[in-house]
Amino acid sequence: MNKSILIYVLTGILAASIPAEAAFKATLIMPGDKSWEGSIIARDGDWIEFSTGKSPRPIRLGASTIKELVFDVKLDAEKLAEMNRNREYERVIAALDRAMAPYVEYSDIPSNLTKYNALLMELYYKTGDFEKSLEVSCKIAGDDRDLDLQEKSRIYQALALIDSGRSDEAEALLSEYGWDQGLDNDAAPEKLYITAKLMVLKEQYSNAMELVAKVIAFNSQNPDWMQPAELLCAQVYAELGMYDSAEEVIRQISLLYKNTNEDDQAQKLKIRIEQLRAEQELKKSIEPENV
Repeated sequence: MNKSILIYVLTGILAASIPAEAAFKATLIMPGDKSWEGSIIARDGDWIEFSTGKSPRPIRLGASTIKELVFDVKLDAEKLAEMNRNREYERVIAALDRAMAPYVEYSDIPSNLTKYNALLMELYYKTGDFEKSLEVSCKIAGDDRDLDLQEKSRIYQALALIDSGRSDEAEALLSEYGWDQGLDNDAAPEKLYITAKLMVLKEQYSNAMELVAKVIAFNSQNPDWMQPAELLCAQVYAELGMYDSAEEVIRQISLLYKNTNEDDQAQKLKIRIEQLRAEQELKKSIEPENV
């Protein structure tokens, strides 16, 4: 048998012998939007083995030449949304991790997994895992296929840096994006809110309260930023020792935004304020009376 024919036949036999679980369906999109539907067989360094099913021999492509991979991800979007609404964040994270585990090896190639990673980015932040949120957000920030997701990732980049206490890096990022300029009444609420959080981190509470007040005063119909701004307002009052004012804002949050992430955080803040009050009273009780 001709040597080249033998190699061709053996390659086809090898591809056909790969267990079904070792391959997974995907649509491969190349520059110029030329696409193939089939299955990814394997990855060998910078090379991808892709089978269209029309030939016994898989296509071998450089990973860097692929414009996008569209995976057939098995996720129940409605169930995920329900768990997210119920604030079952850890369960959503676990479901996403399981569904995307087979594709980790291809995470350097642009794909339709970005929307799921964006959800992970948000959930990691909500559960306090700021390093993971930052890791995912930095990756999405470099992907300009979806400008809305890219902008969202930049927001979570800044939030994760601030909440992990990295004020210098956060300040540099805000300067890079131009978010530290034009903080007037009609500025974007996310810009005002993020800068306010940075001011709190830097213990510049008066500046923070001024920015938070702008979010609340001029964005009352925007729940995405109105709710966290009111929570931040309560946090600033607490930092200033204005516990009565903080508790009044917490009461309003519980009344208006019941069963939300902000309500959960507000209740934790309420407990902290009660502890601070108790410590304050204890300190007064053990101080010697002025003669």
